[in-house]
Amino acid sequence: MTTKQSHHNVLKVGHMTYLNSEVFYRKLPPDSCELIAMPPRAMAAAVERSDLQAGPLPIAEVLRMGDNVRSLGNMGVACDGPALSVFLFSNIPVEQLSGSSIAVTSHTATSIQLLRVLFADLWDVTEHRFVEMANEQDAALVIGDPALEQLATTEYPHHYDLGSAWKTLTGLPFVFAEWVVRSDVPVEVSERFERQLVQATRDGVNSVEEISRIRKSAVMSEYEVSNYVQNFTYFFGPDERAGQEEFRLRLNKLPNWRPPASAQTDTSVEKAVSTSN
Repeated sequence: MTTKQSHHNVLKVGHMTYLNSEVFYRKLPPDSCELIAMPPRAMAAAVERSDLQAGPLPIAEVLRMGDNVRSLGNMGVACDGPALSVFLFSNIPVEQLSGSSIAVTSHTATSIQLLRVLFADLWDVTEHRFVEMANEQDAALVIGDPALEQLATTEYPHHYDLGSAWKTLTGLPFVFAEWVVRSDVPVEVSERFERQLVQATRDGVNSVEEISRIRKSAVMSEYEVSNYVQNFTYFFGPDERAGQEEFRLRLNKLPNWRPPASAQTDTSVEKAVSTSN
């Protein structure tokens, strides 16, 4: 399907399957869009290629894409303090990681940039190397549902919640993802979907008990799922936007860098950390 054709039909929308994004999708009308499941980095690349028209993209990629996308519903995934599923797991205290190898999941586009900011501005970590998960490592950055599983089974003696670290550094919330639509999607098409998405998300936020029953697992009880989902902010206010701007300013002070595309599949990367988004 070409981009032009898709504008006249149903939007192709990224489906973030992480538990912290469940509220967006559970009450979304089936005919509102065509959902395509992808991890964060892949979703951003798909929107950039026009394979998708919309989705909750990693904020680092939203900032980079600039005017090529526009905000949908002033929504996304943010936290004011602990993120509870974005962790740096380490064999040694974080302040001692200078010169070390940091393994990184191929899913991340924003968390790795947040980690770079925290290394520079909070922990004074320098000369580190980012490697793939299968490589030998001193620490590992794991996000989303795999991070929840890793936390439950971790062999690492130290772990650091990047949301908490950002709050310590700035006193502000951190925005991990924002709902955006490609700027070339006709306004009437995006506004129709936006209305459905906003209502679905409001309904989703009010359906935490249902989500908790469905998404409970050996790793998380209903109670833990409920607490986790309610930890996030899904509708952005001035504080979230201030945190987003602070991140943009701090990131812009660092050398321009993006993680290289992984040679591994997402599945093999997840297996490498004994987790399986």
